[in-house]
Amino acid sequence: MSRRTGLFAISLLVLAVLGLSLFIAAQAFTKGVAQPAQSDQTLQALVIEVHQLRLAVQRANLNTYYAQITTERMKLQQQRVDRLTAQLGEARNQLAGARKDLAGKAATLKSNEMGLAQETASERADRERYSQRLKAELDELTQKEQHEQAVETQLNAQLQLEQIKLTEFNERLDKMERELETQMSNDKLQQSGKRPEKN
Repeated sequence: MSRRTGLFAISLLVLAVLGLSLFIAAQAFTKGVAQPAQSDQTLQALVIEVHQLRLAVQRANLNTYYAQITTERMKLQQQRVDRLTAQLGEARNQLAGARKDLAGKAATLKSNEMGLAQETASERADRERYSQRLKAELDELTQKEQHEQAVETQLNAQLQLEQIKLTEFNERLDKMERELETQMSNDKLQQSGKRPEKN
């Protein structure tokens, strides 16, 4: 019973819409016969408005597409910046560790060499061999420190470049947003019959 009632209600609604459409069409035809020039102008205005609406929809779709692409590229760029920031932090920690080891080894070597004057001949030979080993380790640590410094410098330069790119993506999105707001305000002015302001 409720399904029949629903079908009946839908049928009545369709008949009402059809009747209303026929009534409007009949009135438009009657007015069209009486005033053909006015209906031509109305039709022309409708065609222009539909054309403007289509252009606005196309422009909005294009703006949305570009905004999505820029947003995705910006996300990828942010990931690069985050990864490089983490790598740079790790490189700086390793550089600090290398410098600490280097300073410790240099202090040990200096202390060992200061004790050379106070040693006997046999102890002196042992201390000199120890000093030679310390100098070799010091050379290795110096090379390691230089390598870590080079890595830190390279990562820092890469990070700065990637941050510049990220800033450019942010500026591009900001520009799109401003252009969209300007276009929306111009579209509203056109719909209200006023002329848009020139930027």
